[in-house]
Amino acid sequence: MKKTSLFLLAVIVLLYVSCKKTNKDNNGPVEVYGRWKLTETRFDIGSGNTPYQKVSGQAKYLTLEKSADKAGKFKGDAIPDIFAFRILDSIRMEVFSNTYKMPSTYYYKVSANTLELNPPCIEGCGYRFVRE
Repeated sequence: MKKTSLFLLAVIVLLYVSCKKTNKDNNGPVEVYGRWKLTETRFDIGSGNTPYQKVSGQAKYLTLEKSADKAGKFKGDAIPDIFAFRILDSIRMEVFSNTYKMPSTYYYKVSANTLELNPPCIEGCGYRFVRE
């Protein structure tokens, strides 16, 4: 009886440990495309310790529209200087702006409800958005 109970307990523990946990925030493929509301910004002065700051005042938005082959357009007033992008991989996008002739590489992190964009800057900077 003890051996059977111990064996049954071991099987239950193995089944429990081997189960893959699901991420409720990521149900299916997540894309950067859509309308995003700017919630936080970060512009570090060089220490690397500056936290993200909540955005105050009038709400600002960024819309990422899909066009042809991993390319897209930026619209909105959250980052007014940029106008187009191209997805390079799951963490990088090439961004085209009115300021620079050459595209810049932004790092991004996206989930079902959040987007974080990190432009190339020495000090550390970034933008956080929530999906509208």
